[in-house]
Amino acid sequence: MREFIRLFRGPFGHVTLLNVGGNLVTHAHPEIHIVIWLAGCAGTMTVDGRTITPQPGVAIGINSFEPHSHSFAKSEIPGQFLAFYIDREWLNSRLGLAPASLAFEEPVISLPPWLADLASLLPDRLASGEDDLVSYEVVRFIDHIIAAGGAMRPKKTVARTGQRGRDFRIRKAVALMEANIGERICFDEVARSVGLSRPHFFALFREQMGVTPNVYWNTLRLAEATRSLQSSDEPVISLACNLGFSSQGNFSRFFREHTGVAPTVYRSAACESRPVPPAPAGMELCR
Repeated sequence: MREFIRLFRGPFGHVTLLNVGGNLVTHAHPEIHIVIWLAGCAGTMTVDGRTITPQPGVAIGINSFEPHSHSFAKSEIPGQFLAFYIDREWLNSRLGLAPASLAFEEPVISLPPWLADLASLLPDRLASGEDDLVSYEVVRFIDHIIAAGGAMRPKKTVARTGQRGRDFRIRKAVALMEANIGERICFDEVARSVGLSRPHFFALFREQMGVTPNVYWNTLRLAEATRSLQSSDEPVISLACNLGFSSQGNFSRFFREHTGVAPTVYRSAACESRPVPPAPAGMELCR
């Protein structure tokens, strides 16, 4: 299968139908992430250090900023996947969850047969153009996946330290990274600027944020890259320079290793994407 992506957007976030172009390096998303294998080679995923093989009747649930990767054997042609990127604020508001609550207690979510059937039908329904039905089915599907993953049960733990509870040095480091997204970063300098040694900085950052500084930095750059590809016609080489990459080739490799497709393929899909509207008034969603 060649690399390919279709995007569908809604109040919940967005959904992608994706033919992966190759291995995905360890990365994270600010959104809550659900991955469902549909066809072809499934490969092997690693979610926060746990190795998982996608298979029929299973969804992979990944919490916000939880590190994960996806790899394929040399002989494997990566397959097709359905991936949800769910806005945390939308989900917290919808389910009444605390801001730092885990969406998933475990990454492997077993789907009852009817829900697995719905997952297999969603790609065609997303492309059907029946907006009201699509909105209803997507949100209903998210509700049931989250419920199956444990978000609706009381939690004894939280996913990450909330913004207010973070060490002031980590808050400062995050602010520095966000303010300098277009620059090449030196983590030794970031550590010094917040009064920590490099080893102490990396350990404290991982403890407080759930990911390493490198993964967090790449998450910021990827978010800016996808935003720019969606909202502007600026040449890819210019976007690469604006994000501190030394060449368009380096940027394209970075983008493909984090999303599964080239930036030009992603931009084309973003231009063709069809929004999924809110469910119509009076249509009650199952929970």
